[in-house]
Amino acid sequence: MPFPRSCSVFSALLGLWSAASFAAEPASSLPSITLFVVGAPEARASVHEWVQERPTGLPVTLRLAELPTVPPQPGGDPQLLELERHLQEARRHYINAEFADCLEVIGNEGVLPRSLSQGHRQIVARWLLWQVACHVGMRREETALQVASELGVLGLELPEDIGVLPPEVGRVLVHGAEEGAARAHTTLHVTSDFGPARLSLDGRPGVCVAPCSIDVLEGRHVVRVDAEGRQFAVQVISAKGPELPVAFTTLPASPELAASQWAAHYGASSASLDSAGSLRLLSTALRAPRLVLLTGDAERAGYRLRGTLAIQGLAAARTERQAERKALHGAVEGVLRDLLVQGHVVEPAPALYRRRDFWIAVGVAALVAGATTTALLWQRPVRTEVGF
Repeated sequence: MPFPRSCSVFSALLGLWSAASFAAEPASSLPSITLFVVGAPEARASVHEWVQERPTGLPVTLRLAELPTVPPQPGGDPQLLELERHLQEARRHYINAEFADCLEVIGNEGVLPRSLSQGHRQIVARWLLWQVACHVGMRREETALQVASELGVLGLELPEDIGVLPPEVGRVLVHGAEEGAARAHTTLHVTSDFGPARLSLDGRPGVCVAPCSIDVLEGRHVVRVDAEGRQFAVQVISAKGPELPVAFTTLPASPELAASQWAAHYGASSASLDSAGSLRLLSTALRAPRLVLLTGDAERAGYRLRGTLAIQGLAAARTERQAERKALHGAVEGVLRDLLVQGHVVEPAPALYRRRDFWIAVGVAALVAGATTTALLWQRPVRTEVGF
């Protein structure tokens, strides 16, 4: 019978085609994509459910990500609580005329720059006040005047604690502050290795954006710069003369710090989620070399999906689609595929006639058709024998 023979030929050719197809597609590791979803809660939940089902339509490995959270510290700022404790202890020593012990409690030189860098101007003024009071108690009026002059240099207001101190302490404090406020000016030329960097001066935030120039009184000042995606940097400078350059070098932010910066600057507004600064912070916070930010906004007919692909923190592709509620998963897959192709993470699918498998299949089909046709048309030769 011809049919079994034709079937065996077909099976052999099909095996060869399968082997050739497998050889044409070498195994390779799939690129990893971090997916961060924001927007309508129901859209986020649906997309998360779809990803957890491990969709196979995309040639990538998807990883869902959430921002790392930093739990709030109970009981207030520990630094402020510690400073307040020292101030109360200094006051007790002063009342008991234990002036040396008073200065020992609040004589730490590192408190002033550390507190000013955090914006605690009022507590610094109180710290200086009790230093002045204890120096006056020890009959060190010149030293007390030098300490009091920092109130004027830093532009600090006289604290309310002055009302519980003797008049001579108030006199020295006011005189020293006036002397500090009358000093000559120095122009600081501030630069940073990373920008834009917001500059704080002596605990006053938002003074300018580096590079910039600011005028200060001669004396000690605390300068701080903050830039997105970087750790803040602080310098204690001694201003003197007409001009002084101040250059800052910053370090990259930790993922936790980047998450905190993103939440503070972008988390509350959907308008700038896909901006350059937001994408850079998210990539750091989520440890995502390849990040897809997907925003699902609810609309009457369904959802509006906006997707952005960031590679190493820089936007590489953007796309947008409308999606019906029942077809959300398919639309999400379409958005991801568009981004991956535009961002050159994966190659676009070639046209059918450009695929090797297509021509292998055509060849196999032609061979099978030819073999089948031959088998159908082939007839056993007629053998005629004549006998006498």
